[in-house]
Amino acid sequence: MQLFLTKRDGSLDTTGHKSSRLVLYRQILVTRRIERVRFVVSEVPHRKQRYETVGDWIPGKPVAVRVSRMRDERYVFLVALHELIEYELCRMNGISDERVVEFDKKFERERSMGLHEKWEEPGDDLSAPYRREHQFATTIERMVAQKLAVRWPDYEKTVTALSARPKFVAKQMVTSGN
Repeated sequence: MQLFLTKRDGSLDTTGHKSSRLVLYRQILVTRRIERVRFVVSEVPHRKQRYETVGDWIPGKPVAVRVSRMRDERYVFLVALHELIEYELCRMNGISDERVVEFDKKFERERSMGLHEKWEEPGDDLSAPYRREHQFATTIERMVAQKLAVRWPDYEKTVTALSARPKFVAKQMVTSGN
């Protein structure tokens, strides 16, 4: 079915048929919604993340959510879901990307010095500026994981294994200040 716009305001040439007008109106609504993309979720090789993280949200128009590539697509979905929730809560509470990234990078430098365990997440740290937002996102993530029949220990093991980068990368992060 072709769509004919007769005026810039969006009025339609439907040859006077009421049901055609309804169908064409719905098509325009769908087209308009597609134009306003708020989030783009993408899988990336882990080494392509901005810093040592498995999931990352980057504000913008649209907001970019980047998830490290994993074999189980449910794991990718869960990380993306976590990041979307965490982003929206941080945005609502005035917690900037800069504060989150700064804290996460500091946490990773401290981890490379042996101050944090490999399995610890920056967002769970008592001094994380986005701790409440991260923990709420994790609660939802766990609930959805259960519905998807994901064994949480297996999921955590996969995510933690991705973070096990070679030592030269961690050392480089510490010395470069990233």
